[in-house]
Amino acid sequence: MRDNLLKFNRRYLTATLLAIISTGLQAQQNPKPRLVINIVINQMTSECLDSYSGYFEEGGFRRLIESGKVFATATMPFAPVDIASAITSIYTGTTPYYNGIANSQWLDRHSLKVVSCVDDSKYSAVGTYSSGSASNVLSSMIGDELKAKTENRGKVYAIAAKREAAILSACHYANCAFWIDDITRRWSTSTYYPEELPNWLPNIEKQEDEINLSQNNYLVANAAISCIANFSLGKDDDSDILALTFDVSDELATYKELDKDISRLVKMATSAVGEENLLVITTGTGLYPPQNIDYAQLRIPHGTYYINRSAKLLELYLNAIYDQGKYVEGCMNNQIYLNTKLAEQKKIEVSEMLNRSQMFLLESSGVGDVFTKHQLLTAGSDMLATMRNSFNSNTCGDLIIVTQPGWKLLNEENKQEIKPNTTSATFPIIIWGSGIKPERLETHVSAERISPTISKAIRIRAPNACVATPLI
Repeated sequence: MRDNLLKFNRRYLTATLLAIISTGLQAQQNPKPRLVINIVINQMTSECLDSYSGYFEEGGFRRLIESGKVFATATMPFAPVDIASAITSIYTGTTPYYNGIANSQWLDRHSLKVVSCVDDSKYSAVGTYSSGSASNVLSSMIGDELKAKTENRGKVYAIAAKREAAILSACHYANCAFWIDDITRRWSTSTYYPEELPNWLPNIEKQEDEINLSQNNYLVANAAISCIANFSLGKDDDSDILALTFDVSDELATYKELDKDISRLVKMATSAVGEENLLVITTGTGLYPPQNIDYAQLRIPHGTYYINRSAKLLELYLNAIYDQGKYVEGCMNNQIYLNTKLAEQKKIEVSEMLNRSQMFLLESSGVGDVFTKHQLLTAGSDMLATMRNSFNSNTCGDLIIVTQPGWKLLNEENKQEIKPNTTSATFPIIIWGSGIKPERLETHVSAERISPTISKAIRIRAPNACVATPLI
């Protein structure tokens, strides 16, 4: 028996040593990247990327796809999607239901004015008329966890053409976020960030013609290259994060031009820190590129649903049922906001008012479905869960309207137009660089898994509302 015990102990010791050696080898094979470049390409779809693959250069998309791990079928875990909710979901690893960013804009309950998701009057604008902060993001982000782990030594920068994209891809305590002001066409930032606007940012030449996507992408890529060089990103053992946002349409030209920009960026980053110290993740937002389809010519049922008109009719309807009062506060996106405080003052059951409003709106032409706030908060089915994930009770309305296929939603008061988007577009997630072996997977994955993937790679905790698992 003693001999058997000794044999068991030797086998156990041998297995333990092999496990330790194996773990050590894996650690050597998969070193912690010193620089993570996370590229979000708004409106990129898997279909377009595959269709245009023959036109790409060796160093751009082709290099990332052929040498990286490609998850070809990714989507957002909620719908409808807009650029603000998509980007925030990527960097928090969770949905709007938890991170707070359901739309780029919403109706402020106190002022009854339309506000941006990044508006913040406590901070001043730099190089722009509009300041901003990430204060409305309710959970931590990848950059926050990096800052906490490295005691602020790890650097976090974000660059985009649009303010919302830059701010929401940085973090609550990023070094800085840069964007191009729509009016001044100058690089801009906010005093929310501890660092000032650097003077080395490339100048933007004023143009008389309308600015297109490729021009903005070129400027963002140039700024990213300058950022890596001037801030010495990826030069020490504390990982740094550079978050970039680009835009494409469904046209080949936008992909070809962006391919050149990515080629320049990856070449420079590889030269600066070495491929073994670099991790590049490229993904989309789940938004479909705009398409001008003549539904009438194709004899496809279509129409326009005017949400502002429905809101006014609903106001008249509720006044006919209850005492006189302003029961409808306004409408924004595909949502109508009710004055629930007034209902409580008049001792009207809010659930009753919501149900009556829901049934009234369902009678409107072009309406496919209407969900109440209470329905989404207690959602149980998979379909309602997808809608609930795109909902946040702090900023969303009380009634959420889904138009029928082919119908667009129009708000004549603020000129906002929304086309049907009850599902997320399919896009790829491409992981390239440090320790990554080439592979293409068609298995469906969710974009909220990007955040824990980066967190695992740079040895930090995933954001505090993230429950998704890493992709690798």
